[in-house]
Amino acid sequence: MDALLAGGILALTLVCILIRPRDVGEAWWAVLGGVVVLALGLVPIGDVWNIVWDVHDALFLLLGMMALSAAADRAGFFDFAASLADRAGAGSVRRLYVMVFLVGTVVTAVLSLDATAIVLTPIVYGMVVRLRLRPLPFVFACTYTANTASLFLPVSNLTNLLAYNAFDINFIRFGVVMFLPATFAVAANLLVFLVLFRGDLVGGYSEDRFFEAENPAFFRLAAGGVVGVLVAFFAAPILGVPIGLMALVGGAVVVLAACIFGWVSFRAVSSEISWGLFALVIGLFVVVRGAEDAGLTSVVGNAFAKAGEGSGFLEILGVAVGAALGSNLVNNVPMAVMSINSIAPLLESGEASVSVVYATLIGTNVGPNLTIVGSLATLIWLSIVRDRGVEVNAKDYLKIGAVATPFILLAAVFGLWLSLGLSF
Repeated sequence: MDALLAGGILALTLVCILIRPRDVGEAWWAVLGGVVVLALGLVPIGDVWNIVWDVHDALFLLLGMMALSAAADRAGFFDFAASLADRAGAGSVRRLYVMVFLVGTVVTAVLSLDATAIVLTPIVYGMVVRLRLRPLPFVFACTYTANTASLFLPVSNLTNLLAYNAFDINFIRFGVVMFLPATFAVAANLLVFLVLFRGDLVGGYSEDRFFEAENPAFFRLAAGGVVGVLVAFFAAPILGVPIGLMALVGGAVVVLAACIFGWVSFRAVSSEISWGLFALVIGLFVVVRGAEDAGLTSVVGNAFAKAGEGSGFLEILGVAVGAALGSNLVNNVPMAVMSINSIAPLLESGEASVSVVYATLIGTNVGPNLTIVGSLATLIWLSIVRDRGVEVNAKDYLKIGAVATPFILLAAVFGLWLSLGLSF
């Protein structure tokens, strides 16, 4: 009975998050689902603190990176990145498209997919409108690089952070193992899009005026903060310091310095932080914990157990495809949570190897490109582009996703298979 009840609450919560009845925000539905789970006793109230503590480093990192991204946006850092793409395009639309892909990849890898979806998308849209180019291919580049390029580092995606914290994966080791899968995925993504949008990527354009910072000192502070935090991420494992704490301190230092010098107000930075995301994550975790305690994740665990210790191409592909399909059914964050909690006991017992973790992340990061509901970043992106008059419905997105996602997923799996076969 509990399993049926917990499953129903999970399904209803996810549906409400995705369709947003009465235009109520996603976070409210996640919190409501969590409250219902607690009220029905499916999860003891005392466990909420344990759930929050389990993901506190990920929450610290989200807060730190969102604060840093907000300050960097105010300083013109993202405008600078778009200007570099414009200049590097040298008047060629196709070359500009490649540059936008590269910028989206770097921003996602370093600052997370949310920075690409929330901040870079409107900047790229504004750039192509000024250049009188068709926006659709370029905004699609933003949402796809947000998901695809999030394979590079633990900080690139919340799903990576969850696995990174749960399995105590070394930061550098993660980056080394995922470098080939991420590179192959981005390359495959770019090639597929160059073919799909070939009719819109012909001809040339007149170059825009090169970026000039309104406040050079603020710009240098923001750029230095971004670089400093990235360096800190690589130093964190050596120093034994959590990367979430590094991000939180780095973001706080940049914001505090900018506020002291009067370059930005704390209220302005605070207004650009998606506070609802924290409530969304915690609420979802409570709902998913209720489903787990009721035994609904046993199906996921059995599937991973069948994958076993193998790191063969077909085994990796099977796990990645399963995680990808699950992400498009229940969204990638809940899928990642259920997967991680199902994998943990299998790793402890030796029934599965860490290759299953990396394969799962390919599925939960790249897989959501298939539909508009697979990733929260995609839903945010969709809202942004629609506000700017670019109409993309679920059917249109699926047409692109059905063609592009299998190639990208296959390329990433091939890259992981090669990576796991190498000795580092």
